[in-house]
Amino acid sequence: MAARPANPRLAHDIIEAAASLVEERGPEGITMRLVADRIGYSPTTIYLYFKNKEHLLDETVNRAYDWFAEHLERAQTGASAPERLRQGAHAYLDWGLQNPGMYRLMFEWGYLGDISEEAIFARRASWRRTRNVIERGVEEGAFRSGLDSATAADTMWVGIHGLTSLALSGRMFGNPGVADPAVVHGRSHQLADALADSWEAAWRP
Repeated sequence: MAARPANPRLAHDIIEAAASLVEERGPEGITMRLVADRIGYSPTTIYLYFKNKEHLLDETVNRAYDWFAEHLERAQTGASAPERLRQGAHAYLDWGLQNPGMYRLMFEWGYLGDISEEAIFARRASWRRTRNVIERGVEEGAFRSGLDSATAADTMWVGIHGLTSLALSGRMFGNPGVADPAVVHGRSHQLADALADSWEAAWRP
């Protein structure tokens, strides 16, 4: 099958195939041939769009950050800033638990190549959203005046990212590979609530 490098739909399909294979095999298990087989094209076609596996996975990471940001946006519907931050914490955790391969690719994949400023900006979307919610909370009087929103957003990210990473590792609630997924899910969300309680208490006027 012939393919044209100007076909954005095919580029999208290649990234979707790579994402599904990452979930199944992890980034180390991906090859250009496997991606090509998944969409019914030859490996040569994949190279028309992505110069190598590292380039393809970097672009897959960029798309994963888009999916992640869209998931958080849909989840944060609360009327107050504290509600939105709590919803964001749970949505963050859920996305990681539901997409463990992509989550690891986003935060553990070492190759960054020639990452553009635009890509770096896009990867910070969820952090900027959190900072904006915190600033709105200051304006609404839910959080104390003069709060450093950037540091507060960093604190939130460190807490929920650490929780999600540990939950995925299997080391928090049992031996790796042995912990009951239902227990991991339930206990992780209890801890996400505890984190949200701590953040709100620390920033309350």
